[in-house]
Amino acid sequence: MIKRILETKEILAKGPDMRISELKQLINMGVEKREIAKALGMSPSSRTFLSLLADIGAVRAQIKMTKEEYIGLRKQGLTLQEIADIKKISVKGLKNWKTRHGIRDKDLIKQGILPSSCLYAREKK
Repeated sequence: MIKRILETKEILAKGPDMRISELKQLINMGVEKREIAKALGMSPSSRTFLSLLADIGAVRAQIKMTKEEYIGLRKQGLTLQEIADIKKISVKGLKNWKTRHGIRDKDLIKQGILPSSCLYAREKK
């Protein structure tokens, strides 16, 4: 038990120099996420920290948004980055959410739901 506590303290003391494997180890050991965030010099609710946890598979961001809400935001002309900022998630997380919900802007434009100005240049192909 004491060895585990010392090991945890040593890893946390590394702060921003902590390796991904050590971060995963802390999560697996049950160290509180707020403690880890503090050691990294981040807010536990910051998008950067939550994205880091999501990237290593430690947490899956919960996006509270309906398809209709997404479409409404896109109709207002908001970009994916702007929507991600509003929802306090990463753009990657938003794109994953769109995929899970079967939403493609390209299809919404074809259906006449969104204006063609919503299509990104790289998606026009």
